[in-house]
Amino acid sequence: MTQITDPYQTLLADFFGLDPDSQADLVQAIETVELPGGRWLFQQGDPGDSMYFVVRGRLDAWQQNPDGQASRLNEIVPGEAVGEIGLLTDAPRSAGVRARRDSLLFRVDRATLEALANRHPALALRISTSIAGRLARVTRPRYTRPAPDTLALVLIDDDPEMVNWSQRLSDDLCAGGRGLALDPDSLTTLGAPETDGVAVNGPGPALKQWLAEQEEAHDRLVFVIRGDQSGWGEFALRQADGIVLLASSHAAPELRPIEALMDQAFAGSNGVDTSLVLWHRPGSAAISGTDRWLEARPGVRPLHVRADIDGDHARLVRILTGRAVGLVLSGGAMRGLAHLGVIRAMEELGIPIDWVGGTSMGAIMSACVAMGWSGEQAITEARQAFLRGRPLSDFTLPLISLLRGRRMQRLTQEKFPCLLEDMPIPMFSVSANLNNGDINVHERGPASQALLASASLPGLYPPTVYQWTLTIDGAVINNLPVDIMQQRPVGQVIAVSLDANRERQVDYERIPSPWAVLARQFWPFGRRARVPTVTSMMLKAIELGTRKRVRELGERADLLIRPAVQRFSLTDVKQCDDLIDVGYRDGLDALQSWLRDNPGAVDSAQPK
Repeated sequence: MTQITDPYQTLLADFFGLDPDSQADLVQAIETVELPGGRWLFQQGDPGDSMYFVVRGRLDAWQQNPDGQASRLNEIVPGEAVGEIGLLTDAPRSAGVRARRDSLLFRVDRATLEALANRHPALALRISTSIAGRLARVTRPRYTRPAPDTLALVLIDDDPEMVNWSQRLSDDLCAGGRGLALDPDSLTTLGAPETDGVAVNGPGPALKQWLAEQEEAHDRLVFVIRGDQSGWGEFALRQADGIVLLASSHAAPELRPIEALMDQAFAGSNGVDTSLVLWHRPGSAAISGTDRWLEARPGVRPLHVRADIDGDHARLVRILTGRAVGLVLSGGAMRGLAHLGVIRAMEELGIPIDWVGGTSMGAIMSACVAMGWSGEQAITEARQAFLRGRPLSDFTLPLISLLRGRRMQRLTQEKFPCLLEDMPIPMFSVSANLNNGDINVHERGPASQALLASASLPGLYPPTVYQWTLTIDGAVINNLPVDIMQQRPVGQVIAVSLDANRERQVDYERIPSPWAVLARQFWPFGRRARVPTVTSMMLKAIELGTRKRVRELGERADLLIRPAVQRFSLTDVKQCDDLIDVGYRDGLDALQSWLRDNPGAVDSAQPK
C-alpha cells in the first residue's frame, strides 16, 4: 500500500479525485509548483508544453501588444486551469501569466495529461469548464473589478489614535463573521498551527495551509501588519489582492522601513492595487499635502478619512469591500446643471457617492461632489458661478476661440483651489490630447487645471496646456467615462447621460442669410428663424460625434439615468433652476425604480 505523507500529495489526490493506491503513478507524475507573488509562471511566446491547475492563490494573464505595452486580460482563481489551450494546440503562449500573490499549482505535461484523461475522464470536463468560464468572463458586457479576497492593512505609523481607529476599520471589514482579521498575536487564539516566531520568520507550511483553509471559509481575510513584523509582513503582502497603507496625515511623508517590502514583487508590477489612507485627526484643517506622500509612492491611490466627518469611515469600508458606488457624469454644456438635480435625489434617497468622475461640464459637477459639498451647497455654488460669473460671455477676437476663457479659469480657481488628491471624495476628469488624440485621466494636480482641460470646448474655449501639451474637451473622445470608473474599486456604477435624441424639423427650405436672421431679431412683426448659433452648433457636433460611444458605455453602467433635457439650450445659463428640477425629478424616478428592482444593491440606500 502506497503511503502519501507529503501534504501536497494528499492535496493533489483530493483535488483530482485520484485514488492514492491504485493511481499512485499518476499522483507522483504531477508536479507541485509553489509560485511566489510577483513571479512569472510563463511569458508570452513561451512553448505551450504544459498546463497548470490553481490550488490556491491568484494569477493574472497579461498580453503585450506590438508597441510593448502590457494589459491585464483576466484573473485566474483556485479551481481553474491555465495554459491548457497552448498544451492542447501545441501553440506558443498567447499571453504571459504572473502570480498576483503566493500561489500553489499542479503542473501537468502532455504525457501525463493523456494518461489522466484516459484513466480519469472527469478531468477533461474540468478543463472544458475552465475554458468556457474564462471566455464568459472576457466577453461579459459589464465589468467592475471584483472585491479583494485578501487585504493587507499596513500600519506605517504608530499614532495611538490612528491605531485605535485601525482596529475599528479591521472590525468593520470583518463584520458579521464574513471576514477574518489576522495578525501574529491573534493566530494562537484562533487555533492556528506553527505560530511561534511567525512575526519574524513568517509562516511555515502547516500555517500556510491553515490560512488557505480560512480563505475558503470566509469572504475575505484581513492581514494586519505592523512595522516591526518583517517576516509576517513579507508573507502577508504576497497574499494580498489589495494593499492598504494606513498613516496619520500629520506624520512625515517619508517612506517607512516596512514599505521596503513593497517593491515590484509585491505591488504595482503584479497588479495589486495599493491605496494610501491618510487619517486626519478631529479638528484638522482642510486636507493638504497629499502630493508629498505620493511623490515617494508612485502608483499608490490616495484616500482620506477625517475622524470628525460622518461618512468618511463608512465610505472607506465600502471601497475596500467592493460595495462602493461610482457616479459618472457626462458633458452637456449648460445642460450639465441637471447633474445637480440627480445628486440631490441620490442624497435624498441615502445613496452614497464614493467615487465620482466626469467629462467637461460633468467634470465640474463631479468636483462639487468631490469637495464634500451637500446637494444644496453644490446648487448654491453653481448658481453663483454660472449666473453671476457668466463664463460664456467673455468674447474675444476669434483667432483661437470665440471666448477668452478667463472667466471660466477664474471661477474654477475660486471654487476649487485645491489639488485633486486633496479632495475628500476621490474623483477623476477626462480631457483629450490635441496632438495625438490620446485620453488624459486627471487624478492628481491642481483641480482647476484639470477641470479647465476637461471643459475646453474646441472653438469655444482656447486649448489648455497640460504637461506641455495642448488639451481640449474630453467629450471629443469619451463623453461618458463609465469604462474608466469601472477600473476603480467600485461595485456599482451610476451614470448620467445628457445626450439629446429628438428630431426637430425647421420651417424653412434653406438657411436664412445672416442679415435676414439679424433683421428678424429687431423686426417685431416677423417670425424669428430657429437657426442654431455658432456656439450651439460646435457643441452639438461634439455630441453627435460621440453618441454611439456614449450609448455603448451607458449600457455598461449598472444604472443609466437620462434626464429629459432636450428642450433646453446648450448655452443659456438662465435655465439653471429648470435644469436642476428636471434632473431631480427624472433622477429620483430612475433611482427609486432601480432600488426596488435591486434591493440591497447599495449600502445605506432607503427606497422611497
